[in-house]
Amino acid sequence: MKMMIVLALLTLPLTAQLPDETKGRIPELDAFHKPIYAIWHEAWPAKDIQTLKQLFPQVDTAYIKLAAAVLPGILRDKQIKWDEKKGELRTAVDEYRMSIAGNDTLRILKAAENVHMLYEHMIRIVRPVTKEIDEFHRVLYSIHHYYIPEKNIEMIKKSAEDLSAAMATVDTVKLPAKWEKKKEMYEKRRTLLSESVKAYVGEVRAAKAVDLLTKSEGTVHSRYQMLEKVFE
Repeated sequence: MKMMIVLALLTLPLTAQLPDETKGRIPELDAFHKPIYAIWHEAWPAKDIQTLKQLFPQVDTAYIKLAAAVLPGILRDKQIKWDEKKGELRTAVDEYRMSIAGNDTLRILKAAENVHMLYEHMIRIVRPVTKEIDEFHRVLYSIHHYYIPEKNIEMIKKSAEDLSAAMATVDTVKLPAKWEKKKEMYEKRRTLLSESVKAYVGEVRAAKAVDLLTKSEGTVHSRYQMLEKVFE
């Protein structure tokens, strides 16, 4: 019986692992929200120093778990910025600890504020501006890291239609109001991305050579990265 289970596992396609890799959620970052919420929406507005002191162990524990978290594959291009902000958050958590030891009210408030701010920075690194952009990225990730390198023509054809549909949705979505100042730059780069997607999908439908598809898909990928940079 055990041998049958092992053989069944060995025969699973490699792409069975894709759903986990294409999900950009980081459980440790989500868990960090609990103490952050208590700080920013409860203790900090009330200037409740005693509660801010009591919350520190939760913050420290949450940070330790977050620092050990591994980014999923879809976020691999965020690693450098992630590590940079993680280091800054570590410094802020250490300052929080020292401010409590020093029993300095203003310093404690400032330290707690900085921890919240840097947590928000880390959120922005890994969370897309809209769910439509997130879905587009999920489709593109599989194409860029699997189907094109593997020259998997069947999946290249299928995913091209998925990419086209995802881009059509991105083309119609409106940015959240808080990004209004970025709207002009966003629209320009979104248009460039949309044009490159149409060119790539057209080549796939025309059954162009994989080398040509690789080049045009590379343009899609680089223009997607340009779109992302609008919100950095």
